[in-house]
Amino acid sequence: MTIGILGAGALGQLLAHALSDQGFEVSLLRRPGQPRVLRSHQLFSLSGAKQHHDFTHCGSDQPQPLSVVLVLTKAQDCLSALTPLLAWLPEDVPLVLLHNGLGPQQAAAGRWPERPWWAGSLTDGALKLDAHSVRHTGAGQRRVGPLSGVDTDTPLPASLAALGFVYDEQILKALWQKLTVNLLINPLTARERVCNGALLAEGYRGELEALSEEIALVGQSLGQKEPAHAILERALGVAEATAANHSSMLQDVQAGRPTELGAITGYLLERAREHNLPCPYHQRLYQQLQPNT
Repeated sequence: MTIGILGAGALGQLLAHALSDQGFEVSLLRRPGQPRVLRSHQLFSLSGAKQHHDFTHCGSDQPQPLSVVLVLTKAQDCLSALTPLLAWLPEDVPLVLLHNGLGPQQAAAGRWPERPWWAGSLTDGALKLDAHSVRHTGAGQRRVGPLSGVDTDTPLPASLAALGFVYDEQILKALWQKLTVNLLINPLTARERVCNGALLAEGYRGELEALSEEIALVGQSLGQKEPAHAILERALGVAEATAANHSSMLQDVQAGRPTELGAITGYLLERAREHNLPCPYHQRLYQQLQPNT
């Protein structure tokens, strides 16, 4: 059986190389109607070494035997990208949602409740150099857990274990914590056109503190009881560890692509409105980045 990867961006290709290293066959699922072809890909590892693997490319509407599907599309593309795939994929094949932000995970599970859904978080840094080349720019944590339609005693799919994913039965908490990092790093670096490490400068401290206070306030209403200083410390730790990296949102802005702002800042603002909570700093950021969404 083959592992399907829906969304062959930087992280999708990074995981494809890692799976191939572990002996798994990988199929990169592209837009419907794309021909089935074999293409050579290369990865520049953290050590700088270059690796080569050949991956099958095919349209997501082409039936094939898949044991699991990893979904690494942009958050805003998740549901539309899944639709042609799920028209033929057997209902017992696990689907693992690994995109940034929150909202599409719950929407997918709600639209197709009969399927086994997993959700995960990975904080690796990866940079797409061209269509078939990617650079691994930073090692990160990988966590995954059942979202819906999965029995509590269901083991972690072998492919996820091989990739170093840690099972987390409270995956929504882990996704919230990743979201808090994205909320602080992604929009600011995209607005300022700076790498992650630039946010460590004192000039950003006041805005970061205000943004963290708003996140903590909304989190309290959602049962995520974490103080603002802890949220800020986690994000600054990530910024320091990935200082030279460009956030995914900054990469999208630079390339003129739609961003995941709606599933990151937009998600927070929606929850804030539901609970009648003010978020002026996040609202301002959202408005400043609207032309790039």
